[in-house]
Amino acid sequence: MKRLHPLLCLLLLLTPLRADDNSIRKDIRKIRRAFLDVLDLVPTPEEVDWYVVYNTNGYEMAVDYLATHTPPDKAIWTREQLLDPAYLGREEDLLEKGVLEKNVVYLSGLSKTDFSPQNVELAKELLIKQALLASDDNAANTIDYLVNELTCRPATLGEANDLLHLFAKVSLKADEMDAWKTVLAHIFELHDCKYK
Repeated sequence: MKRLHPLLCLLLLLTPLRADDNSIRKDIRKIRRAFLDVLDLVPTPEEVDWYVVYNTNGYEMAVDYLATHTPPDKAIWTREQLLDPAYLGREEDLLEKGVLEKNVVYLSGLSKTDFSPQNVELAKELLIKQALLASDDNAANTIDYLVNELTCRPATLGEANDLLHLFAKVSLKADEMDAWKTVLAHIFELHDCKYK
């Protein structure tokens, strides 16, 4: 089961949402952004745990990893550039739909070279099934799993409640998989999912 480390969850819950006191959230966002810029992929929950929970210099460690794993077509991303204050302070970028779809295919375990509409739809179903299996068919845990996989953080209470309400409403009119696809489409619209 791919879940955040319990200590990270506790730290995230106990960390106030004030802009001057959320270094863990900022580190997670910086790491996610760097992974998306360099690899076009979100880091795994285990990678986030390693960089943020077990290390005090997690962002720098993530940058060192990325500097040694940069694909040839992304050679513009150097260690110096990823550590540059101008890079760290720039505005958030909208994540391209293709990159989001690539991550869904990647997270589902399908072929990482076929991003056809049919394969993306299949990947969405597989990702939902993985979430259902990992959460013992508990809707709240399924939502948290999906949000965590795509945003590198647990769902907030407000997000979880809104998505649970949406799932309950849609599942009255559609089959369960269609209801989950509707929830997944709404997760794609979360700020932390559609921006890097």
